Amino acid sequence: MVVVIIIVPLDENYTGGDNMQINNDQNIKDNQLVTFSRLALALANDYESIYYVDTRNDHYVEYRASGENKDLSVVSYGDDFFLDVTYNVPKQVYEPDREAFLNFFIKQDILAHLEDGKAYTHNYRLIRDDGFMYYQLKVIRGIGADKDFMIVGVRNVDKQVRREQIAAAESRIYGEISMALSSRYEVIYYIDATTNKYTEYSSSHEYSLLGVSKMGRDFFAVAREDIGKYIDPADSDRMLKIMDKNNLLDTLDQTGSFTCTYRQLLDGRSQYVTMHVVRPRNDNNCIVIGVLNIDKQVRREQAAIAQNETYSQIVNALAKQYEVIYYVDLETDHYKEYSSSEKYAQLRMGASGLDFFGDTKRNMKVQIYPEDYPMMEKAMDRQQFINDLNETGTTSITYRLMLDNRPQYVNLIAIRPEENPQHVIIAVSNIDAAKQREMDFRAALGNAMDMANKDSLTKVKNKHAYSHAVSEMDEDINNRRSKEFAIAVLDINGLKDINDTRGHRVGDEYIRSCCRIICTTFKHSPVFRIGGDEFAVILTGEDYENRQELSEAFESIMQSNAERGLATLALGVAAYDRSKDTSVEMVFERADNAMYENKKMYKDR
Repeated sequence: MVVVIIIVPLDENYTGGDNMQINNDQNIKDNQLVTFSRLALALANDYESIYYVDTRNDHYVEYRASGENKDLSVVSYGDDFFLDVTYNVPKQVYEPDREAFLNFFIKQDILAHLEDGKAYTHNYRLIRDDGFMYYQLKVIRGIGADKDFMIVGVRNVDKQVRREQIAAAESRIYGEISMALSSRYEVIYYIDATTNKYTEYSSSHEYSLLGVSKMGRDFFAVAREDIGKYIDPADSDRMLKIMDKNNLLDTLDQTGSFTCTYRQLLDGRSQYVTMHVVRPRNDNNCIVIGVLNIDKQVRREQAAIAQNETYSQIVNALAKQYEVIYYVDLETDHYKEYSSSEKYAQLRMGASGLDFFGDTKRNMKVQIYPEDYPMMEKAMDRQQFINDLNETGTTSITYRLMLDNRPQYVNLIAIRPEENPQHVIIAVSNIDAAKQREMDFRAALGNAMDMANKDSLTKVKNKHAYSHAVSEMDEDINNRRSKEFAIAVLDINGLKDINDTRGHRVGDEYIRSCCRIICTTFKHSPVFRIGGDEFAVILTGEDYENRQELSEAFESIMQSNAERGLATLALGVAAYDRSKDTSVEMVFERADNAMYENKKMYKDR
């Protein structure tokens, strides 16, 4: 905001025209002066001091908005603006910022910067009793008849800067958490399922070559493009189906997570990888995908198959790595079982049998964990099983078996040999420990997301979540696709007195009770705790349309609470104005100012 003070002088030597014409001209000039004065006063409200400087001789006048009506008043005059500023710097400017301030405040440099008609700004810190506060100095050049003058505005931006610093520090912490969790995986993608925006965390040089940036706007569009470039052609059609957004969300709605294996082109050759897809427990609108390179493991299995001459030798070799292996003739359903584990001898399948699918169906009713039985009943249906094999040549299923009197995760992998496609080799491995690690990862990730976005005391969203929301809303404003919204700012009354006289435990409960009032009033909008005693609400939809009624209802509750000695909060609400607001911060500042006016009313009581 720039304050321009325009003075319209009357010509004392004017003699032409009759008295009526003189009076009309006088009235017009008086009205112009009132209009310009009101404009200057309105623009000045955001600045603590305004200086009008004659750049020819450095004389200046200082103005401030003061008094109950905030009239624009002359505070002082001076003969040398730049000399006076230089003299006051050691006494008023915070020591680490003095040199930069003096380097900025050189007359010739400032005038040179102002030549193109743009404003010139500088942020610095002023000394205060308890430390320092952030201020912004803004300079513009006069125009027209005032081109030899410049206007300097001094504005307090301490709250804004400190909020930005806190948000930046928290973002840095959460980034470190995410990177620590990603160390087990080659790459992790964190995807917003609503907007398709994503962040990539990679611990592998190989995956940095895939052409995916650290942050992106449309994960699924990039995934479709990369599947064509980097996925083995034999797996690309299957992966296109899996990575279709609607299919992916439908699968997660049913299972909460899933795993698939495919081949990816890395270092110029096709390598096997496993993809784990989960939803953070605290946010159903997000998807987390972890990719693990399992090429060495799969290649070992393939090498073992290729090196053996007969299927009996194959299953005997693999039986050392798997709990149980079945060699099944798909034409007759005859099978042989090979097991090196006493646990799997409990499954009551003999060394050989005449009906693999029939025996499997009977045993599943007893041995499969009940929650997984419907899924396995469908997967092990003979025709469904063969259809899956015909589509990909291999099938992998993770489920739970009752072993040692508890459910344990196992993985079934079925492979149809190219040389003898009427047979299938089915291997079952115990992956309970690995699955527990995966679930620990998911829980740790969920906790990290909770910590990143939720206030631990009130359980509403925190400053980090608010900064993220504001960033997305600012992007919408810049791209002219913003929707109607309003910001409500609330501040708890008397919290410091309660903490000082009754202790912080009582103060914490006071904060929680205030938060419940906010959530109950604005029940359709996200609530954020952005400070110790400060909350913000982003009003959209129904709450935005009813913001006036909600504000009145809230004030009624506060009046009742004040009379009964219960918790009260000051409230300020401001709506986004598409014609003048270029950021959410501008709406927030108006709501914050309204809140302080409301808070003053409580203090006056």
